[in-house]
Amino acid sequence: MQYCPFQSGFRKGRSTLDNILALETDIRLAFLQRKHLVAIYFDIEKAYDRTWRYGILKDLYDSNLRGNLPIFIENFLRLRKFRVRLASEMSDYFIQEEGVPQGSILSVTLFILKINNVLNQLPLSIKGYLYVDDLCIFCTGMNMNCIQRQLQTAINNISQWSDNNGFTISASKTAAVHFCRKRNLHLDPELQLNGVSIPFLKEIRFLGVVFDNKLSFLPHVMQLRKKCEKSLNILKVLSTTAWGADRPSMLRIYKATILSKLDYGCQIYGSARKSILQKLDPIHHAALRICSGAFRTSPVQSLYVDCFEPALNYRRQMLSLHYYFRIKSNTYHPFHNFKLRPFLVRLQEARKSFIPVFFSRVHNILTDLHLLYVHVTIQPKRNFPPWKFFETHVLQPFENFNKSNTADIIYQKIFIEHREQYNSFVPIYTDGSKSADQVSFAVVFPNTIFSFRLHPACSIFTAEITAVLYALEQISKSIQKMFIIYTDSLSVLKSLDSVHDHTHPLIFSVLDILETLASQGFIIYLCWIPSHVGIFGNEQADKAAKSATLSINGTVPVGDLKKHIQLLLYAKWQEQWNVETGNKLHALKPTVQSWPSLKNRKADTILTRLRVGHTRFTHRPLLLGEHAPMCSQCNC
Repeated sequence: MQYCPFQSGFRKGRSTLDNILALETDIRLAFLQRKHLVAIYFDIEKAYDRTWRYGILKDLYDSNLRGNLPIFIENFLRLRKFRVRLASEMSDYFIQEEGVPQGSILSVTLFILKINNVLNQLPLSIKGYLYVDDLCIFCTGMNMNCIQRQLQTAINNISQWSDNNGFTISASKTAAVHFCRKRNLHLDPELQLNGVSIPFLKEIRFLGVVFDNKLSFLPHVMQLRKKCEKSLNILKVLSTTAWGADRPSMLRIYKATILSKLDYGCQIYGSARKSILQKLDPIHHAALRICSGAFRTSPVQSLYVDCFEPALNYRRQMLSLHYYFRIKSNTYHPFHNFKLRPFLVRLQEARKSFIPVFFSRVHNILTDLHLLYVHVTIQPKRNFPPWKFFETHVLQPFENFNKSNTADIIYQKIFIEHREQYNSFVPIYTDGSKSADQVSFAVVFPNTIFSFRLHPACSIFTAEITAVLYALEQISKSIQKMFIIYTDSLSVLKSLDSVHDHTHPLIFSVLDILETLASQGFIIYLCWIPSHVGIFGNEQADKAAKSATLSINGTVPVGDLKKHIQLLLYAKWQEQWNVETGNKLHALKPTVQSWPSLKNRKADTILTRLRVGHTRFTHRPLLLGEHAPMCSQCNC
């Protein structure tokens, strides 16, 4: 059975942001075309506890699932018992008549399997988004009467489906929002659910983000600010200027309790006007002042650099790019191939006052950071299941030797003995190299040397694993059947042995080709060798990797891109800091980097104020509202 594209709950590589982004994108496009968008948000009462068990088994049967697995699931759901504990007292056992068991891994899969069909009840003109049991449907159009008819049909279909499948939709908690930027008089449509009129609201919370009917995100920002102001009290009671937790601990608590709230959904609400987003900056500044002990008169740029915490604007850009590349790496994501139609692009260029959609906003950031033509590595479509164990044949002739106290000549003799033992195997040497200006790899065959450059954003691990992958691709074209691939990257070999704990996409590519070659009769061993100990093949690979000039049309894994994006944004931050030549902290700390802090809270606070240049001695009149004292030397 295939899940609906916009069912994002309990699915690998999906999150609440997917549905929030989808809704925001459709609203932005409706505004751009001067259309109405009417959205209805349904509340399903106790959906998890009232799931129809027979309906789950029926859906499994309709999905052509036969054999022992449906029988196992039937036994899994049957005769579930529970009891209540109060202090040390336990109640009697009760049988759970319906619903799926709480806390089981299989329960969530069965639940979304059952509720998945609700989106199939919608007419073609209606779109819907589902995150577990949070359902939102909407219709876009110019004619309100047409929107009303289409939505009422969808409501009736959903109501009938819920009755047939044992779910109950709360009519009193179901609400609608009419998104529109038109100023002329237009009435909201009249919609009913089970004979009860659906109320229309000015704003509604959907998956943690407040959507108002103008999509200004002002209500969301104000509610978020109010919530974060309460969380600031946690920092205030943990430390003062004279005692309490040290700065690293305070910053970790700030990131966990406040910054995490500011980060959630910032890819979406970050499209709000600059004047609205600035309402969140005082929260960030106040938290940094509490963590560092700086005065409230301290310049915010000094706070950022001294605490090594960027402005919220940089953080929103970074998280937006992370989310964008995560979408591009997942071919199953509904927005993987998203592209505005040409007439919408022209319309957006003509109507500059309209806020563009997420992908247009990210396009501007990519252009600014010179990342527009970077291609992300696609996540593999076929991962190895947990019950499948593919063993990689790894040789360890040097495992009993410590490189720090072993002479090079010993390694060379051991390698000679190793090659005599495996002289029937063709040796292949791989190596990766990363410097300030290039990332490259090399593969050395007995008669051929291949060396290529990768994108500068790639890590050394990516270079090493790419070299192994390229060697395997060349082996597949060979008439020889027995090979040993030598690499000086122990992390690559460990990752191949712990495939289920690793997320690097090329790990799965290497294992796939190893499995394919093994089925074709190839015998391939992997072997770790120490680097720079005089092993000729390894030295050749190292030299070839460093001198590579030919670029390969490779991609960049998401993990490497995240680190590269962070470095690029830190470079922009450094450029901004370079302009602050009049800042007192700039003379002491011209480079944006992390500084060690003192464990003593009082001493660290004093040092922070001295570095920033705002102390009680220099800024007492400003802090207490007093007149500045006269200078005894010049009477000024």
